[in-house]
Amino acid sequence: MKLTAWLLAAALASPLASPLAQAGADPAAQVVQAKALMRAGAASQPAARALFRQAAGQGSGAAAYYLGLMLKNGMGGAQDSTAALHWLQLAAQRQVAPAMFIVANMLLDSDEDKARFWLDAACELEYPEALQQKSVAVGEGRMGYAHSEELANLYLKMATHAMGHRAAEP
Repeated sequence: MKLTAWLLAAALASPLASPLAQAGADPAAQVVQAKALMRAGAASQPAARALFRQAAGQGSGAAAYYLGLMLKNGMGGAQDSTAALHWLQLAAQRQVAPAMFIVANMLLDSDEDKARFWLDAACELEYPEALQQKSVAVGEGRMGYAHSEELANLYLKMATHAMGHRAAEP
């Protein structure tokens, strides 16, 4: 709890805390600041959303990912599934594996081909949850994958291995 309070105080004390001070700011620094604001609670989440939006507009895949999550879950403002999918797809295009996984699941009911594309892309980056989901899908012959117990077991082993070597969060 003390760490969260310290991060919030540091973020708010920064000259970057004001949205007006954001011009030319480093997107990576904005993401760090926005993550602290997002985690500090509901009162600071609108500011986090604004920082993520600006950093995402400057090319940050991590910022697009977090902005998409905030929009999907209604953090810092209204929930907006369409905008969430837009930002998460942008993050996925910028090689953010968790975004690829979420996009795959968001598209599962409406566009199985795109859902499979993004699940496969997340698997190529060894994202554990994607490997696990693909294991189930292949084992059951869903999502357009051919049924194969052998491949399902292989993906499950890959998922187990990847869990032990998880990449840092975006």
